[in-house]
Amino acid sequence: MFDPFKILNLEKCYALDQQTLEKQYFEEQKKCHPDQFSSATDQEKTDAVKKSTAVNQAYLMLKNPCLRAEYLLKDMGLETLSHEPSFLGTVMEWNERLERGEDLKPELLDQEKILCGELEKSFDAKNYEKVRVALYQLIYVQKLLKQSEGL
Repeated sequence: MFDPFKILNLEKCYALDQQTLEKQYFEEQKKCHPDQFSSATDQEKTDAVKKSTAVNQAYLMLKNPCLRAEYLLKDMGLETLSHEPSFLGTVMEWNERLERGEDLKPELLDQEKILCGELEKSFDAKNYEKVRVALYQLIYVQKLLKQSEGL
């Protein structure tokens, strides 16, 4: 199974220091970047491309708070939520406000920051039900942010 933490030699946890993540990414890329294998055999070049691709995918996954949380939940055998009824009222309100042309970006960015903090606290406390709720809400907030940028 694809393990982005193992690929980048990082401890498997939600709370990742972005500078450490970036440092590990560049270290691993130096080892396998295809440019390093210009005089290698065809098999070594192919292996380098595969490893470099895996390093890129691992970095992108761990850099994204939603993808990182989803991976950790699935790694523990837990599923993400497909709906969250208590959040529905907020979603409806935001959608109505967007339809009226309101700029929700500052509010949504604040909510995104709050939910990322909630994810970190909930993972640390091993409260995976709260993780699932915060993740569901964060995914929705990020969708609305993208939607509001298109307006």
